[in-house]
Amino acid sequence: MRLVKTFLAALILASPASAQVLSESEARKSLFPTRGHVVQVSGKLSKFDQNIVRQIVPLMAKQLRQPVRYYATIAYSPDDGVVHDSLQAAMNFHTPQAADRAALAACNKLKSRSANGCRVAARVVPKRYKPRPLTLSIDATAAFNSIYRKAKSPKSFAISRKTGNWAVGKSDGAAINSCEKIGRPGDCEIVIRD
Repeated sequence: MRLVKTFLAALILASPASAQVLSESEARKSLFPTRGHVVQVSGKLSKFDQNIVRQIVPLMAKQLRQPVRYYATIAYSPDDGVVHDSLQAAMNFHTPQAADRAALAACNKLKSRSANGCRVAARVVPKRYKPRPLTLSIDATAAFNSIYRKAKSPKSFAISRKTGNWAVGKSDGAAINSCEKIGRPGDCEIVIRD
């Protein structure tokens, strides 16, 4: 039995981590609308800090002169508090988890040396968000609707799960090459193909 568990664990670790490639019609069912979002604030914050974080989202939009785009995360250092340079945000990623990683990494770079690691203070997600087979950033979702759906087949849609980059191409190679021109080599993968 132990040998079987070891074999299964090795098989799982050897499997690719990428998601399955969806068709246009499957992607349409999976993606959220580009309008409307909610701010999910951590219950680990005090009521006072929750109110501060809720006020940060509209301030970010005003400073950026554009709406805050999902998937976004605001991270903070509990030891430094929410009113500190370590409070950082990451926006326009393809999943909440990718936005979390980016915001936490930025926060951890700026936290006080003696402070413990950063935590998620809030997330910006689409209304009625629940995990789905494919989620894209608001910009990538808009491009799917305005560019990909209007393009003739063959066509492919590539994304970077680490950076939020995306690209559309007439083939897998063209989409990946375009995506990696604005990102890092080996960082993009095909998520939609027709």
